Parts: sequence; structure tokens; C-alpha cells
Amino acid sequence: MEEKDPKRIIEAALFMSSKALTTQDLAKIAGIGAVGFVKGQMDALKSEYEGRGSAIRIYEEPEGYMMRLLPEYELVVGQLAKEADISKAALKVLAVISKNEGIEQSKLVKMVGSTTYEGVHELEAKGFVNSQKKGRTKALRTSKKFKEYFSE
Repeated sequence: MEEKDPKRIIEAALFMSSKALTTQDLAKIAGIGAVGFVKGQMDALKSEYEGRGSAIRIYEEPEGYMMRLLPEYELVVGQLAKEADISKAALKVLAVISKNEGIEQSKLVKMVGSTTYEGVHELEAKGFVNSQKKGRTKALRTSKKFKEYFSE
């Protein structure tokens, strides 16, 4: 069997995952013993996507790495998804935001925990939540898409 390129395995893992993956997760998936090597591959992948002007970006969140569409493209092609496919963590975050319109992300983190960042990023990318800078944090509100999607 032909050996697979570790960078492409990492890329495929990010593409398929709906949650953030740590360098340790990616090392295990790719069969790599050195986490530092994975970090180097991640930097190379991020540069590739940014360098070619792709609609896809690799984001580094506190919980790990995620591959997502740039928000401006998500708005254009988001309706092509058969369903919202929102992760459980993001649904938990969304429930708290919908009950506390305008909640500051820092307060949300205290209520929900560290998965808040990943959840908020996912919800913003999918158009269910809007944010506005508020000092060192941001205020979070549900969007028009949220109201349309969950009203029926």
C-alpha cells in the first residue's frame, strides 16, 4: 500500500470533523509521533488556503483547529446544506444565547464552559448568531436565520 502524505491526512481530518481537533488528535489520526511536526503541517496548510484565496480557512481555536468557510461564502452557499447540522456543544451555546439576547461571550464562557468559543464560531459561520465587539469581549445575538429556522 502506498504511504499517504501526512499533511493531506490532516487536511482530510479537518474537512470531515464537525468539531475542533487538537494537534494531539491530528497526530494520532495521521500516525505521527511528533506534535511539533503536526503544528508545522498545520501552519503550511493554513498558508496554502490563505495564499490561494480560498473560501475555506483553517482556524485555530482554544480547543484546536477547525476548517470552515469564510462567513461571506457561508451566507451565499449555506442554503445548499441539507440541514443545519449543528453540533451538540453549539446547540447548548445557542440555547443560552437565545434566552439571553445580547449576552457577552465572557459571561457565556462562565455559564457553558470552554466549548463556548468553538460553538460561537460554528454558529457565526452557519449564520445563526451575530456578534458585535464590546470592549475585550463581544455581545452575541441570534440572527434572522435563527428566527426563520427555528420558528416552524
